[in-house]
Amino acid sequence: MPSNWYAFVALSDARDATEDLLWPVDRGRWLRLALIALFVGVGGGAPTGGNANVPSGGGGGGGAPPDFPAPSMPDPGSVAAIVLGILVLVLVLALVWSVVGAVMEFVLIAGLRDRDVSIRDPFREQFWPGMRLFGFRLVVGLGSLVLIGLPLLAVFGLGIGVSPALLVLLVPLVILFGIVALVSSVVLGLTTDFVVPTMLTEERGVIDSWRRLWPTLRGEWKQTVLYIVAKFVLGIAVSLAVSLVVLLAALIVAIPFALVGGALFFAASAAGAQTVGWVFVGILIALYVLVLIVVGLIVQVPALTFVRYYSLSVLGMLVPELDLVGVERPGEDGDDEEGDGATTDDGDGPDAGDGATVDGDDAAGTAGAYPTV
Repeated sequence: MPSNWYAFVALSDARDATEDLLWPVDRGRWLRLALIALFVGVGGGAPTGGNANVPSGGGGGGGAPPDFPAPSMPDPGSVAAIVLGILVLVLVLALVWSVVGAVMEFVLIAGLRDRDVSIRDPFREQFWPGMRLFGFRLVVGLGSLVLIGLPLLAVFGLGIGVSPALLVLLVPLVILFGIVALVSSVVLGLTTDFVVPTMLTEERGVIDSWRRLWPTLRGEWKQTVLYIVAKFVLGIAVSLAVSLVVLLAALIVAIPFALVGGALFFAASAAGAQTVGWVFVGILIALYVLVLIVVGLIVQVPALTFVRYYSLSVLGMLVPELDLVGVERPGEDGDDEEGDGATTDDGDGPDAGDGATVDGDDAAGTAGAYPTV
């Protein structure tokens, strides 16, 4: 493995920083990180008609049976209002969730930087930077939808049916969708990984932070591209690992719930209260889902911490002024040691050796030190 590729070297730094933060286990810290992972890691109607009167089958009695009205259908206007209300509610909840998630990005980075994870005070302090991040994400998302939606409207607005012409147009559309999705994903990913720490450290806005980072990202484009690829692969590996652990935990947790639920259901059924048994089963299923969500969030804590420390480590190597976790650029140790061995102040061998020892200790201390509160 090349020693000068930041994407590789940062893996060991992220592992050490994760172990230092999470072990020994602090229950409060784990629960707060799990909560952060939750956000940053999911009228009346009128009858439309009735039956006609049907004469009776008797010859002499001319009576008619009473009308049996057809089931009433809801008013389309009422249905539309209900659907619109549900959509508005879902949209509002999604926006609130996105705002909280954007603020939590800063809360997480501040906690990883200070190695003292808290939520309330950092949330208040970072609310407006989080709103700026939310606005940027919203603009990028809407811009991507426009870039994808306009060609679709243009194609289907021409009234082209299923034909060879449509198939010819689909090829550039698919390519366009792939490019837009890739670019927006990279932009949003680098914003979360690099821009948010820059905003937090230097108190800049989103665009200003991008201007701050862009010359470095462009100048170190090989390091940046390798980081993007490595982060993608790392994300897949971490997701698979978390999924397997959550699946195993789900099977283990399901055993006591299944035993208790089965016992309560059969006991209620034997007592002639099968409905009560189903109520018990429903309550236990809801509790099982809730416990599984909590377990899943707790399982995500090491993964989330490692991945974010990984990004912060790469950022610290790219831009030393934005080093929040105390990393050391690859090659600096070797260059310093060679320089110390080649030149000394007075040519005194013992003094040169002492200087090399002190420099090595200082470098080791710098690499292992993290800011504390």
